Amino acid sequence: MKLKLFACLMLGTLVTVTQAVAAPIFTPFLSVDIDAYNAGGGQSLGPTEPGYQGWEMAEGLFLDPSIDWGNSGAAGLTKVFSTPQGNITANLKGIVPNSFLGARNRGDNSDAQGDMTQDFVFAQRGVDGFGQTYVKLTLSGLIPGQGYEFTGYARDHFNGGTDSWQAWSDRNRLGGLDGPGLWMDTNVGAGALYQPAVGGVDNPIPTKVRSPISGPASVGAYDYAATYLSVADGSGVLELYTWADPNSYSGTMTATALNGFQLGMTPEPTSLVMFGMGLIGLAVCRRR
Repeated sequence: MKLKLFACLMLGTLVTVTQAVAAPIFTPFLSVDIDAYNAGGGQSLGPTEPGYQGWEMAEGLFLDPSIDWGNSGAAGLTKVFSTPQGNITANLKGIVPNSFLGARNRGDNSDAQGDMTQDFVFAQRGVDGFGQTYVKLTLSGLIPGQGYEFTGYARDHFNGGTDSWQAWSDRNRLGGLDGPGLWMDTNVGAGALYQPAVGGVDNPIPTKVRSPISGPASVGAYDYAATYLSVADGSGVLELYTWADPNSYSGTMTATALNGFQLGMTPEPTSLVMFGMGLIGLAVCRRR
């Protein structure tokens, strides 16, 4: 009986640690605010969220290629970030077979982490295109086989009212396939799309978690964030994906947005076991 109780408590502990959560459990060592703006529309670079590193991205004509998200194409944009874990290289690209890439700075807002949520880049789809239009973030320079906790922020306060959604995954969750589009091609059919019902229940793509992208004007820091665990591959690379998974065809529901992201390192398995033992001790003491 005692052995069974021990096993159940340990299993519960590990499940708790590995489930998607609303906010990070582990301290991030890399925090990035995507400072985005529509230069072609007269917008200017906004402030960077305190405690974050800025990554300038713009949309418009005659831009420096290193910040031109709108015309970044298949190569995407790349930046090296200095962290306590060494230099981490980030590459961000938008896959948009039916539409375009954009950047917006909405200006000051009342959201928590407002400097980050006021601006974002996005991959805009056409009327159709669910699953084939998405944003890919590649992080390299990590420890091979190490577990990491990723938090992605997707927020557009301009389109308030009813929540719309986007889905998040990684390459492992997609069975090693590079992106939701290729997953659809392989598992559904070449160029396959999905048209979700309310709540996105018709989305067949394996996801880590879903997260709202628009809604009430004033929100908590992590109300529009998705946090989940992933593992770096043998080369120390994480490949992460997010795509529109909306309830209808209106407003921001047509776009996949990204305001910024955070990355933390998960403890080694031994540390998780010790954490579980601590919970067991608390449970036993409480029962006594």
